[in-house]
Amino acid sequence: MIIVNYKAYEQAIGDNSEKITQELEEGAEGEEVIVCPQTADLNRIDTDLSVYSQHLDGVDAGSHTGSNQVKAVKDAGAAGTLINHSEKRLDDEDIEAAVDKANEKGLTTVVCAQTPEECAKFSEFEPDYIAFEPPELIGGDTSVSKAEPGLIKEAVEESGKIDTLTGAGIKTREDVEKSIELGCKGVLIASGVVKSENIKNKIQELCHGL
Repeated sequence: MIIVNYKAYEQAIGDNSEKITQELEEGAEGEEVIVCPQTADLNRIDTDLSVYSQHLDGVDAGSHTGSNQVKAVKDAGAAGTLINHSEKRLDDEDIEAAVDKANEKGLTTVVCAQTPEECAKFSEFEPDYIAFEPPELIGGDTSVSKAEPGLIKEAVEESGKIDTLTGAGIKTREDVEKSIELGCKGVLIASGVVKSENIKNKIQELCHGL
């Protein structure tokens, strides 16, 4: 599986979120590609691909201004969610609460971890996936699969029974192939796709590494 996080990149906000999603759908060629648009764009995404939110708060309906409440996220069309991305870090108790609320509504959960030790800790919350992303490599020119292959293997081991994804600097078919070889079920990627000059060709290339 390949999860494409749109972050808040200009290329994937508003009307552009619809355009990039169409290109990703055309290039996926039957592989499991998941898109993560801005919360404000969830309702406008019409696709056969699975759509995840970029963040979820473990709160009930009520006085929680600015929160991504689980029912709202699901009703907007999300089938799953990222939790604790390195750019939206949460306390441990908030991570667990978000996973629990997502489980109640049947949303797939991807909890992000920065170290193998966090992979072990967050696995106790029983998310569907743990995404290992060393923060110093996110958005950089060197992929985690090249810079820290040993850490990926350790992260997979520490995640135990929870399926592991990896991310940070993933940009090529070889990066995806190496991640799978090291035991990951897929990758979490952002700029390597969103900022590509040819979105369709780039996602095709990455899918061939699965």
